[in-house]
Amino acid sequence: MELVYHVDDARGLRVADFGFFAAERVLYVRWHGHLTADEVVRVAEASLAWHEQLHPVGLLNDKRGTSGDWGEAMSWIEYEWIPRAKAAGLTCFAYVINADMMVSFENAALINKIREAVDLRTFYSVGPAWKWLRQHAFRRAGAAA
Repeated sequence: MELVYHVDDARGLRVADFGFFAAERVLYVRWHGHLTADEVVRVAEASLAWHEQLHPVGLLNDKRGTSGDWGEAMSWIEYEWIPRAKAAGLTCFAYVINADMMVSFENAALINKIREAVDLRTFYSVGPAWKWLRQHAFRRAGAAA
């Protein structure tokens, strides 16, 4: 994996790291800390540049250990991020969350919106998410080649 970018908050604390697995064409986003809607939009917006440059077919979105209410970002994710990421080639999305994390109604609704656009699965650890995503993304990348 090549670390390609990171996003910090206004205090200089890390919000997200971006890595890219070139062989599998998978973008890995590891989130950190307490997230606000503004930070979620900033990270998602930053990720779009990498989607448009690298054309990953898969996204490993790792939000383990994070907290926060970012419901206000939902419509931006739905109407801006999803169409642009899909247009850049995204076909599968592995969403890793804490097993004890409560999924809000808004987050569940967003998961369903993303699921309408790309194949999305939720996981509680990176290992199974990576295995599913790697197989799925590799099949998609191979079919596109």
